[in-house]
Amino acid sequence: MKLTFTWALGLALMLVVSACGGNENNTVELYTHNDETEMQAFASALEEETGVNIDILRMSSEEAWSRIDAEYPDVGADMQWGMLHSFALIAEEQDMLESYDSPTWEDVPDEFKDPDGKWYGWSYWFNVLAINDDLLDELGLDKPESWDDLLDPQYEGEIVLPDPGTSGTAFLFVSAIMQIMGEEEGWAYLEQLDENVGQYSQSGSAPAQMVAQGEYAIGITWDQAVFDRMDEGYPITPVVPEEGVGFDLDVAWIFKDAENKEAAKKVIDFIGSDEGMELASEYRSMVTKPGMSADLDFDPNFIDYDAVWAADNRERIMQEYQEKFD
Repeated sequence: MKLTFTWALGLALMLVVSACGGNENNTVELYTHNDETEMQAFASALEEETGVNIDILRMSSEEAWSRIDAEYPDVGADMQWGMLHSFALIAEEQDMLESYDSPTWEDVPDEFKDPDGKWYGWSYWFNVLAINDDLLDELGLDKPESWDDLLDPQYEGEIVLPDPGTSGTAFLFVSAIMQIMGEEEGWAYLEQLDENVGQYSQSGSAPAQMVAQGEYAIGITWDQAVFDRMDEGYPITPVVPEEGVGFDLDVAWIFKDAENKEAAKKVIDFIGSDEGMELASEYRSMVTKPGMSADLDFDPNFIDYDAVWAADNRERIMQEYQEKFD
């Protein structure tokens, strides 16, 4: 039987970061999937630099998109800061986004931003395996080196995987598997993998934490979630499967019907500024402004991931996934 991990605070964790006594017009309401610690650092730096405060509702990518889709055009936020590129493409197609030509993004390559200024990609991230080396040794398990290795019966019950229904990290994994293997082989792979999965978590970062704490030997997650636990001293290491991994932009945008567009534009400017990108590089392994990414000590082995294909086929893939695994 598979278990479902639920965040202790429910479907979304509400984090309010604002200064007392601030001007209401300088407060931006935003949705994010970024980690709490990261957003606290950004909130402090943003207020100091621009005087803008941010009120944040944090939730996973899939939860955020479901909320936006249900609320639009009366979205309960002025902007989104932290979201999958594929969702930005869908939002743009549905005419949800405000155009803004930010001057601080001039040095960022065109591939990381919309030509009409409807979305801006500030960092990019990728899937990795989180491995608890101590637990592998204790259980006498081999260290997996590929996606195919995860199908080995020796790993039964020792893999934790996020749920694509709630996690953008998981959707990136599923859509990348489809692009690596083709859909027919990809679905067959996921069905076999399901036999070894001990738990499906709600968020993409949760597998890294659970592996770090020794609950599972292997987790499918994203790069920074593993690096953060390594920095905390846990016996956890990243493995990039030899077939390659999907990667995606983390993007920000302003909603077309935002109530506080001018303050939201200041947030976009800050994200793209040298200060904003330098701060981002403290929390992300890769940012999009040249010369500011942290150095990786391994090859991330990116596939030629097609975010447009992922956006165009997301609804169909998710429906089939739910039919097969729910």
